[in-house]
Amino acid sequence: MLGMSIVSPIIPLYAKSFGVTLAVASLAITANAFGRFVSDIPAGAAADRWGRRPVMIVGSVLIMVMALLNATATGFPEFLLYRFLQGVGSGMWMTARQTLLADILKPEERGRVMGYFQAFMLLGQSAGPTLGGWAAVAWGLTAPFYAFAVTGFACVVLTYFMIHEPAGAAKRVRHEEMFNPRDMWRLLRNQTYAMACLATFIVFFQRSGIRTNMIPIYAADELGMDPGAIGTILSYATLTNLLMTVPMGYAIDLVGRKPVIVWNILVMAVANVSFVFARDYWGMTVAALVLGVASAGAGQAPLALATDATLHERRGLAMGVYRLIGDVGMMIGPVALSLIADTTDLHAPFWVMTGMLVVNAVLVAVFAKEIIKTRFNKGGAALSQP
Repeated sequence: MLGMSIVSPIIPLYAKSFGVTLAVASLAITANAFGRFVSDIPAGAAADRWGRRPVMIVGSVLIMVMALLNATATGFPEFLLYRFLQGVGSGMWMTARQTLLADILKPEERGRVMGYFQAFMLLGQSAGPTLGGWAAVAWGLTAPFYAFAVTGFACVVLTYFMIHEPAGAAKRVRHEEMFNPRDMWRLLRNQTYAMACLATFIVFFQRSGIRTNMIPIYAADELGMDPGAIGTILSYATLTNLLMTVPMGYAIDLVGRKPVIVWNILVMAVANVSFVFARDYWGMTVAALVLGVASAGAGQAPLALATDATLHERRGLAMGVYRLIGDVGMMIGPVALSLIADTTDLHAPFWVMTGMLVVNAVLVAVFAKEIIKTRFNKGGAALSQP
């Protein structure tokens, strides 16, 4: 996660250095998300057949190699290809890792343990944008990609030597049973699982379209900030997320998954409005702090709800479909919001995203059902769903 976040402040700027428009430059983010999109379900099925750890290792190697090639790209189409293949590796690593978490966590501890897990991820994410911004200022826009390759190598080593999956976690399913479209439709007919997937779709749309794409562009073009300032603003959001993620994990187990999802989405809408009214570095900082609070449960709460709702499903496939829907949001968010910016102004994408978040919060509040009993919620309403 350190490596992924090191390049986050410079991806749109590096893409624009090839002389393309804002909408075309945003394809650098979309290509990565598309790579994850096409690999999510195959990675989940492969994790069911061959195990979680081998899929994580192959994905890590692919991320490392593509990071090096990103830095040496000689044209925008070549850069897009490497970003796509890096996304394939990222999808393999993330889906298999998420499936492994579902294997080892008990329902009553899922929220708070995922909170601790998220905290370790955010330690890397909080430092990454600042390091990447400084590296870009000091050595040019390609420097963060070389740093990404180093962290990718470290990930390969750690995964190979330190990660061991529980015996029997992979069911060694037959090749012809690895994926059946009817299995995916059955999953999506589960109303609570579908709402968890919708929540992660919106969160990923926000993350790639606003946080990764529009905030750096807005800060650079509207407010005249350099990559170093942009990197620190993104780090403020991530650091606040880090400080809140463990308490939010406890809230998921005590209050329930559904209230935390609704709360985070609505606060995220407030953060977007705050960016619209920011006029300088400190205004952007305040908005980033609000975004960090909103993001604290945005990852683990929908994931916990999706895991609860698929107790009797193949975990690799359920997590692959869940990640697939999230990565659709990751893939189309930058292009959709950049097109809005190109045809209107840089404020409009923030308003559009705010409306999407509010609608999503209402849908989750109405249609999702709490499954696991918590201290302040009886749960169990959807245990009979497929």
